[in-house]
Amino acid sequence: MKMLLSLLAAGSLGASGTVAKLDAYVGKYPHEKVGPTTFLTNPAVRAAIVKAVPDADIRNFIADRDMTTAPIRKIDDRLLASGWDHRSGGDVNWAVLMSRDGSRTAVCYSTGVEPNVRGADWYVDGAKVFTLYARCPSEAEDLKALGTFPIGAIPG
Repeated sequence: MKMLLSLLAAGSLGASGTVAKLDAYVGKYPHEKVGPTTFLTNPAVRAAIVKAVPDADIRNFIADRDMTTAPIRKIDDRLLASGWDHRSGGDVNWAVLMSRDGSRTAVCYSTGVEPNVRGADWYVDGAKVFTLYARCPSEAEDLKALGTFPIGAIPG
């Protein structure tokens, strides 16, 4: 396990076998098992999320099994997992957007959107890289403004 985490931290994830393994989750919910693990407990996904977002509270929120989630979607060469706290009416939400091989990951987290006040914060490589004043994405259409991010450039 330590070896896998060190390879992930070094950016060595991305073998073709990883694509097949992560693609197996498409159409499943983030807490639904494929073999012995769920998407969110898959070591490659967990390590990618840890690398993307430094805040343990955000990572714990994403891992919370009480969240409402959408099926994992394959959009171009990316996977999108998303969820929201139904108690907030969906205002508090998250998304994990990653390359299909797991080599590039971005995490979105929002506690609600107030234009020009607070929005959905996006994290990559341990830092907040931008804020959008819209909910975290849950469908392909929500990704249009992001281009090929996080595989491609940071939007804006």
